[in-house]
Amino acid sequence: MTNWTVGWNMLETGGQGLSANPTVTAWVRFLRNYGPIPTNDNMYDESIQRALRRHKIRPITLPAPLRDQLVPMFKSDAAVSHIITGTAGDGKTYHCREVWTALGGDVTAWNLGDKIQRLAFDDRTLVIVKDLSELRDDESNELIAEFARDVADPATRTFYLFAANHGQLLEKLKSAPDTAEIVRVSKVVEDLLVTGITSDPGIALELTDLSRSPAAKVAMAIIDEVTRHEGWNGCENCGASTDGRCPIFENRRRLIGEGPDDPIRQRLTALIELSERNGSHFPVRQLLALVANAILGHPDARDGLMTCNDVAAIQASGKVDLASIYRNIFGENLKPSKAEKTELFRKLNAFGIGAETSNRVDNLLVYGADDPAYAADYQALILSDPVYGATPAYATAQRTYLEGAEDGDRAGFLNVLRAQRQRLFFTMPEDKAEDYALWDLTVFRYAGLYLDVADKIAAKQSVPRAALNLVVRGLNRIFTGMLVQNQDELVLATSGSYSQSKRSPLLDELISVPRSGGEEVAIVADPGDGSFGVSVKLVRGKEIPPVFLSLSPTRFEFLGRVAEGALPSSFSLECHEDLLAFKARLLRQTENRRRLDGEEEASDGELVLRFIDLNANGRAQPRRVIVRV
Repeated sequence: MTNWTVGWNMLETGGQGLSANPTVTAWVRFLRNYGPIPTNDNMYDESIQRALRRHKIRPITLPAPLRDQLVPMFKSDAAVSHIITGTAGDGKTYHCREVWTALGGDVTAWNLGDKIQRLAFDDRTLVIVKDLSELRDDESNELIAEFARDVADPATRTFYLFAANHGQLLEKLKSAPDTAEIVRVSKVVEDLLVTGITSDPGIALELTDLSRSPAAKVAMAIIDEVTRHEGWNGCENCGASTDGRCPIFENRRRLIGEGPDDPIRQRLTALIELSERNGSHFPVRQLLALVANAILGHPDARDGLMTCNDVAAIQASGKVDLASIYRNIFGENLKPSKAEKTELFRKLNAFGIGAETSNRVDNLLVYGADDPAYAADYQALILSDPVYGATPAYATAQRTYLEGAEDGDRAGFLNVLRAQRQRLFFTMPEDKAEDYALWDLTVFRYAGLYLDVADKIAAKQSVPRAALNLVVRGLNRIFTGMLVQNQDELVLATSGSYSQSKRSPLLDELISVPRSGGEEVAIVADPGDGSFGVSVKLVRGKEIPPVFLSLSPTRFEFLGRVAEGALPSSFSLECHEDLLAFKARLLRQTENRRRLDGEEEASDGELVLRFIDLNANGRAQPRRVIVRV
């Protein structure tokens, strides 16, 4: 597999001739530069290059599969122009450079820094722009005009490879002259950005959005590359790691884990995947910062990131536990103001891990040392980890709290509890996760079920019935404003108009959840972006297409909370409005179905209204009322 290297200008290579055995101290100091430090601009400027040369450190290398797709495509008879887009730090510039060199381009010429690179190979020319935003308006306007003509010409022998952030790409197209060719290409680019497909086959253009790459897989590749880099060679023989529990060595060891199914890897992968499904992307730069911070974080170190020289003082202070990798993942080694301003940690702290808990988890942490009912679990989950679990600081704070602490001491124990909840989230074995309701340690209590559905959808397996029941019950309670228990049918109700009323007592339709008479409610894949959602079919055939609602983790959580009794508007007003809009789409389709079936709502001067009544079991039943006009 082709790799891309991180170190030279963050996404550029330059490791030729460098030693594969740098000292551990130099490697740790180099790795520190990737963390969220005030001078983290070093990740993008010449100081990284100087550090690599000075310490003879091999750059970090990561997979880059897009390069292997583009190179043969540009050489083939089916060559088309290509746009690489994404957010800052996704590797756009790197891919342009790799394509250039793989097609025979000179590295020295590339490093001269020309904004527009032209490469002749075989019988064609490839025009590469590694950053469209670097071009002046007159430069970009001229280039885009040429680009628009060539992508529409089936006989062209000139192809293009552009790299640009989403906003920059659209801005350059918008500022270009308003010619017919450019307008046509702009429409194609917009379609490719939004849906990934275009209805204009006459434009020979493809687009890859690197921000849609699965960041969870990239994160695991980064963890493997960083933790197994030869820069660590000799670390295990250091006196600090063998005698005094070096926190850097300990964090690296825990991040390596015991294989791909190690809990910390599984849970970190889950958090990243959930964030991305909620629309929060993790560029490679942020993932590198996450790994560096997880290994090197400690609040007493300069800028919150340790070097080897800091370890002795930290050990002497008895504060090794504050270097806990489980705290560092959420940026708790940093000052709160710094963590809040760092996008990476804002995304991860949105899960509320450390602040959220359950009675069972807190009973274990607070009373487990003295409660026989928790003795076995306390030994396995707390006492077994003397570095970040049953530390002297934790034991002291726990005993002080139980003996009736002052307010200040109580607050200190709450901080210790926060760290222990974070640790338990990443270390609790799967066989204990269900007993302790692992996802109750986050604001997304139904995230485990959501991820299970996502896995089943990806594998084209049947969705767990519990998930569908949860979604249907939540929808019914939102659609009616009542505590409806129906799970085998969708209760579509109205308030008598299309207003977004909180309570809808009039029954419009009862739609069967199992397939029956053309009706069906199911959780299915979204062919547009690989996610999934709930689909409601009203008739057989294509006369009335299914009504689909995409389910993000937030929407799924919203439906789950409502299904268990939470008030919709108190949990998320935005989700509530989205689902009421979904209900309005369903109401329009049921009206269309009645029109196709030739049904009349009133006849012989009578209007039949169906009110919703709840029986003793909470099931919605229709109650017919005839109104004579």
